[in-house]
Amino acid sequence: MSPEADVLIVTVTKVESSAVIQAFEQSTGQQVVPQSINDRLYFYLGEVNDAKVFLTQSEMGSGGLGAALLTVGKGIDTLSPTAVIMVGIAFGINEQKQTIGDILVTEQLRLYDLQRVGTQNGQPEIILRGDKPHASPWLINHFKSTDLLWNGAKVRFGVVLTGEKLVDNVDFRDQLRSFEPEAIGGEMEGAGLYVACQDKKVDWILVKAICDWADGKKAQDKDARQQTAAHNAAAFVLAALKFAPIDWQKRRGGTAKASLNPKSPEAMANQEVISPALAMARRSLAILEQQAAGFTTLTIPPHLKLDLEEKQREVAELEARLRDGKLNG
Repeated sequence: MSPEADVLIVTVTKVESSAVIQAFEQSTGQQVVPQSINDRLYFYLGEVNDAKVFLTQSEMGSGGLGAALLTVGKGIDTLSPTAVIMVGIAFGINEQKQTIGDILVTEQLRLYDLQRVGTQNGQPEIILRGDKPHASPWLINHFKSTDLLWNGAKVRFGVVLTGEKLVDNVDFRDQLRSFEPEAIGGEMEGAGLYVACQDKKVDWILVKAICDWADGKKAQDKDARQQTAAHNAAAFVLAALKFAPIDWQKRRGGTAKASLNPKSPEAMANQEVISPALAMARRSLAILEQQAAGFTTLTIPPHLKLDLEEKQREVAELEARLRDGKLNG
C-alpha cells in the first residue's frame, strides 16, 4: 500500500531539489528517505507541523514525457496529497523593480502557448487563447499570512506566465509582458501542475524565485543566482508549512473527488481544463509513438510499450470526457 501525503512538493532541476532537501533536513534534523513507488522515486521529507511532506522531481516543461503534467498526475494517483506545491526558479520581468532572489507566488497563471495568430494592419497579431487559472484560494491566503511575519527575501504575489519555452531573449520576454502587463515573472511547468491538479480535484500553488531576467544573459552568475533563488523559494515554502497548524484531514475531505452536475459551475470549469490536458496528452503520445516507430512489434522495450498503452488510454479517456461534457452542456 502506498503512503499518503498531505503535501507533495514538485521540483525540476537538481538545484531546486537540493534546496528543498537541505531546507527540510535542517528543519527536521532527519535525512530524507527515498522511496520507489509505482516506478517513480519519491523522497519523504518528514513531518512539518503534522503535515506529511513528500518531494518528487519532474522533467522540464509541462507536456513532454516525464514532464509536469505526467509527474504531478502520477504523484497524485500514488500519494493522494491534499495539496501540491511546485517549488523552484523562475525569470523576473522588471529589473528596475525586482531583485534576484525575489519570491514569486502565483495568484494566477497565464498560459501563453495557446495563441491565435492573425493579421492587423498588415502586421502579425497574436492573441493569447490559454487559460488564466487561479491557484487554490486557501493556499494563497496561507502564504500571504506567512508573508506578514516573514523576514526573508521579498515575496511578490500575482500573475505568473507559463509556457514550454526556455525564455532567454529580452524581445520575446517583453512581448510576453505586453500580453500580460500584470505578470510578475515566468516559468515552464505551471500549466502541467494546474491541469493535473484541476483534473484530479487537488489544491495547488506555485512558488518560485527569480534567478534571471530572460534577457539573453542567463549564463551570467548562473550557479550563484539559481542557488539563491532555489534556497529562497524552498525556505518560504518551509516557513509556510511551519507557520500555523492546518487540519489536513478536514482539507482532505473537502477536496475529495465527487461526481459533478454537468451543468454546474464546477463541472463547466472541469470541462475547460480538459482541452489543454488533452492537447498535452496527445503531444506526449506523439513523442512515445515516434520512439516506438524505431522498433518492431517484437522488439519494442516493455517499459515503452507500457507507457504507450497508458498514454493511449489517457488520451481516449480525455476525448470521451470532452465529448460527454459537450453533450451535457
